[in-house]
Amino acid sequence: MDLGLRGKRAIITGGTRGIGRAIALGLANEGASVALCARTHSQVEEAVAALKAMGVQAFGSSLDVRDGNAFTTWFSSAVDQLGGLDIAISNVSTRPTLQGEAAWREAFETDFLQHVRFSSVALPSLEKGNDPALLFVSSIASILTVLPPGEDGYGTMKAALISLTGQLAAKHGSKGIRVNAVSPGPILFSGGVWDQIRTAHPALFERAAQLPALGRHGRPEEVADAVAFLVSPRASYITGANLRIDGAAVRSVNY
Repeated sequence: MDLGLRGKRAIITGGTRGIGRAIALGLANEGASVALCARTHSQVEEAVAALKAMGVQAFGSSLDVRDGNAFTTWFSSAVDQLGGLDIAISNVSTRPTLQGEAAWREAFETDFLQHVRFSSVALPSLEKGNDPALLFVSSIASILTVLPPGEDGYGTMKAALISLTGQLAAKHGSKGIRVNAVSPGPILFSGGVWDQIRTAHPALFERAAQLPALGRHGRPEEVADAVAFLVSPRASYITGANLRIDGAAVRSVNY
């Protein structure tokens, strides 16, 4: 199926590895131009080179999205380089590194506030775009009441992100902007969290693999394919939705 993404202009945060990298490659494969950012300069350079080798325009910069000034400056530059904006994907996340109140502040800054900042700078440009779409990458942690130690704040902020998705969809639908979210389950990729757990805690890795009804971890490409559809004109009547991509790891009805 032709998703109608050829010539579209997309920005994605955290686009050098895992889910973000797979999304960037998936959009480029459909003919979209891509601007991305991540924290590691060498990884940004490598990702941009890979995208350009696919025959599309690609731009990238290394920065920490929690730095508001640096992020807004980069975003404006990326829109200029792309010649406008049709697709905005806020993907960056992190795993907890602190404890106590500091951990909650870290989760707020990384897993919620930076998504708010992303949407506030993206929406004015999307209003001028073609078939504009904004998408957030959340997590099934948003609906879990039992989480690994230290991830209480992570799950709470991911739930807030889904609430934000619905609010923005209702507010900006009249402008033709669609806003959706995806909530992946356990996704395995080289160097990722579950890859590290596979080495350090193999028993936990195997238990997690059995949680999904499909009996395995997901792949970044399986998330990216769904994202590509949701931000494409083919999904023109889908907005305010949160799509769980977890192999039925969460055993509940998905309203």
